[in-house]
Amino acid sequence: MTSPMHNRLEEMMAELERHKAAIGDLQNGLASSETNVTSKSRAITVTVDGQGELTGIRFVTNAYRSMAPAELASLIVETVREAREKSRAHAVQLFSQVMPSGIPIMEMLNGPVDFDSAMADIQQAFRDAESDRPGRAGDQP
Repeated sequence: MTSPMHNRLEEMMAELERHKAAIGDLQNGLASSETNVTSKSRAITVTVDGQGELTGIRFVTNAYRSMAPAELASLIVETVREAREKSRAHAVQLFSQVMPSGIPIMEMLNGPVDFDSAMADIQQAFRDAESDRPGRAGDQP
């Protein structure tokens, strides 16, 4: 005979495996994704991969030929920045579907992360989500 605690532990492990699989699927999807952004002037289109790395620049028109070097450089930098922001926003939207609310997803994608702090935030979010569910172990009738 299994105890309620054992059953609950098995449920939690199964839930963890489901989350792990969902996050793995998202990571694979992001790894193969691309984001294309065309500049406001429609002179160039840039492509970034799922991690926001520049993978292509396409000159849509010949307008770049008459631009000053600094103007063209600025246009490229701004369009790449916009593509990266769009790519990150898409990643955040996807991860927010499988992560508990309160997880600093954008901060995690934007650069160096204090993993101890991030893990503490994630653990707290899972504890909060768990305590909000009815019929949890420790709940008194």
